[in-house]
Amino acid sequence: MNTVKREGGCWPTRQQELLLRASLLKGDEAVDAWHEWKSKVDVDSLDQVSLHFLPLLYRNLHIHDIEDSLMDMFKGIYRLTWYKNQMLLHHMAAVLRAFQNADIKTMILKGAALTLLHYKDYGLRYMDDFDVLVHTEQALAAIDLLKRLGWRPISRPIKAFNEEYLSVRHSHGFEDSALRQLDLHWHVFLESCYVNSDNDFWNFAVHTEFHNVSTCTLNPTDQLLHVFAHGVNWAPVPLLRWIADAVVVINTSQSGIDWNRLVEHAKKHRLTLQISNALDYLHELLNVSIPSEALQSLQIMHVSRVECLEYKVRTSPPGLMGGIPKKWFRYLRSLKPAGHSFSKFNLIGFIRFLQHDWGIDYLWQVPFHILLKGIARAWKTVAAKPDYS
Repeated sequence: MNTVKREGGCWPTRQQELLLRASLLKGDEAVDAWHEWKSKVDVDSLDQVSLHFLPLLYRNLHIHDIEDSLMDMFKGIYRLTWYKNQMLLHHMAAVLRAFQNADIKTMILKGAALTLLHYKDYGLRYMDDFDVLVHTEQALAAIDLLKRLGWRPISRPIKAFNEEYLSVRHSHGFEDSALRQLDLHWHVFLESCYVNSDNDFWNFAVHTEFHNVSTCTLNPTDQLLHVFAHGVNWAPVPLLRWIADAVVVINTSQSGIDWNRLVEHAKKHRLTLQISNALDYLHELLNVSIPSEALQSLQIMHVSRVECLEYKVRTSPPGLMGGIPKKWFRYLRSLKPAGHSFSKFNLIGFIRFLQHDWGIDYLWQVPFHILLKGIARAWKTVAAKPDYS
């Protein structure tokens, strides 16, 4: 049976769970969670993650006719989110239009797609960037076009974008002169960066128009898969909006979720533990209706020791080796496409993988790069310790 302890990183605290219940449930359960949450927190000193849920909380409290002195503040946050998202998506439309004029087919991912097709309200979901997927073979052309549009890559020179880099990464962030950010994707998953890995997602995509520009999104089932794969990962600031995203996708797509397809893709992309634990959590915390057959299929699905170890690494804070273990598992995945077992580790191959990932000119420089990163990480750890002298 596939069971994993859920704590920290990508899972909410008790107070955050109350906030999620107050924001997403209906009836007495939502109202009770609201009163308990309010009694336990200081709203003026909320953590960043909780702040992002306040627009959703405001909408749900308004639906339940809750009257409270905090409602004006929540409404103000909702309106600010609505305004910022309107502005961000206006600039996304300009990028999509430029891609369309250049015959580059696009798919919008994550927050933009969720806001437009599932939340259907610009004020409910916080976004700090927008994500656009292009076909892998058009990625370099898309990057060149972004450069001409005034978007520059973050933390990587434009000359370092080549076929080798595209083969080990799934996306890269860009920003414009106003520091607006977009993520250009050439693969849907970081875990599946190989030739034709996204064909099935493109073939079953949902076509739509945004600001008179033709584009598409993942279908609801694949959208849910993407939410889980991206969200169930450790991060310094937990990406807990995946929980709300998943609930909204399920609630707005009951007839559109193909649970058999979700289970098949969980197995194919070796994401069984992420999907299984995420669905269990939604069912337990938020009473989300999920077919028992899907839950049981994921529970009994064979998961290798390597996959269990990868899951532990992905959902835990970095240790002494920093991000190297995660890159190791990405390298192992790159050797075998989805649907195959992990291959054996090859040191030279892994060093070459790191060379492409980091954009290093020569293979012999990689060990020195690892050493420098380790020294910087150790220094940062020492500097962060309090001085009791």
